[in-house]
This record gives sequence, structure tokens and C-alpha cells, in this order.
Amino acid sequence: MRYYSTQRPVSVGTYPKAGVQEIHNFDRKTFCEDISREAWGYIDYDRELTGSEADSYELTPAGLKKFYCVTTSFDDRGRVASAITREIEAIVQPENTSSSTSRKDIYNDWFDSREAALEWVQEAKRA
Repeated sequence: MRYYSTQRPVSVGTYPKAGVQEIHNFDRKTFCEDISREAWGYIDYDRELTGSEADSYELTPAGLKKFYCVTTSFDDRGRVASAITREIEAIVQPENTSSSTSRKDIYNDWFDSREAALEWVQEAKRA
């Protein structure tokens, strides 16, 4: 199981020792597709770390990505409001949802990059 160090290079005292197979530090903080963010390096383990182990050492498991929720509402007067309202870390992108009230329709759309979410916000405001 691979864990990325997003806060500092991997060195003595920055990771749990039990089960370590390989440690790799990058020359500088580098964008890692596995976690959709920059990291200083990674550690491969022969086991899954507990949640408290990963949290204590600020390690991010491979496969965990950031997703951005854009909430857009269209009211009965034709006004549109749109903004990024949530960011979460998950392995799978959440489902898009929608709801209606007596005065407006509300949509929650999820994106795998902040850029795509911001682009959606701009498009919605032009509608």
C-alpha cells in the first residue's frame, strides 16, 4: 500500500516504521496523479496503515483524490447563482444530485479538478 507525504520530505520520525518496503523522496514537491496534489515523496508498506497512523504522520493513501462540488441554483426569476461549495477527499467521485423547491432548482455537480469546477461556475453565470 502506497502513502504520500504531502507536508514534508520523508525522513526519520516522519512515518510509522512497521511494514515499510520502500521509501522514495522526490527532488522537490511534485504533482502526483494518484492523489491529485503535490507530495514530497512516498512510502510503500506491506500493510494498510490505520487511520490514526496515517493522520498522525500526515500521510495520504494512494487513490485518494480531491473532488469539488459546484452548487448552482436557477430561480423562477431567471437568476443564477453558482459557486464551489465543498471539497472532499475520496477514492470515488460522488454522484451529482439535484432538487427543486417552489422557487428554484438546485444542482450539485462534482468535478475532479478545481479548474473544471471554476470553469463550470463561469459557464453557469453566463447562462
